[in-house]
Amino acid sequence: MQRPRHAPKRHAPARHAAETWAAASGMHARVVGAVIMRDLQTRFGTGYFGFLLGLIMPLGHLTIAIGVTTLLGRPTPLGTDTPIFLMTGVLPFILWLYGHRQIMLTLLQNRPLLYFPGVDIFDLFAARIVIEVVSGTLVVLIVLATLAILGHELNVANWPEFIYGLVRAWLMGVATGLIFGCLATLWGATIIAGNILGPLLWVASGVLFLPDGLPEKLRNFLSFNPLCQIVDGVRIAYFSEYSSSFYDMSLMDKSLLVLLALGMTLVPLTRKIT
Repeated sequence: MQRPRHAPKRHAPARHAAETWAAASGMHARVVGAVIMRDLQTRFGTGYFGFLLGLIMPLGHLTIAIGVTTLLGRPTPLGTDTPIFLMTGVLPFILWLYGHRQIMLTLLQNRPLLYFPGVDIFDLFAARIVIEVVSGTLVVLIVLATLAILGHELNVANWPEFIYGLVRAWLMGVATGLIFGCLATLWGATIIAGNILGPLLWVASGVLFLPDGLPEKLRNFLSFNPLCQIVDGVRIAYFSEYSSSFYDMSLMDKSLLVLLALGMTLVPLTRKIT
């Protein structure tokens, strides 16, 4: 009697590490894209008006700064164009503030999404960071274009350093946003502290003044404020005639790296406890 033949076993093709990494990256990219669309609809609504309003709002900061300077009756400390001087302080500040505030609120606003399979805490932060990169870039272009349309001359002495200074402000917003956003999962009052940080740095980051004009003790204290260093660096890049004894690029970059490292360290730790 002939013995029945069994069907040969078929082994699944071996998956290489590169294929696994590519598949995981593709999945995370799709999740990040979906979270980005959800964030945009939540923040700006489904129409264009909300999106445009969100981009135009930073002009309000510049208007407030001009109003405060006008009420105080102080001449511009640098150059002859007050709005241009204030722009060099307001732009770095709002890039930091908007990034800091939105990234800090990431987990608070999107925590329910973590119950969906495939959604990770890294995806939520990555989506929010991408949105802030795009919106921050548009904000810079809108502010500069508005000043140019109103007749103010944009004579940037060093464009690469000017742009790099704005990137530093954005990176600081990412760093402090990650730090306060992660710590808020352990202690909810951290969100309050993070919101208070905005007004404090508005006063203490050189938006309305030059650090070199301050008393020595106060100037030394503010030198440890990375945003104040960033603002001063942006002004050095913009105004060819400006030099500052306050500006310390090494101290600023080291502080920024420490903040980024701390924020990136807290993200995986927060992932374990959420």
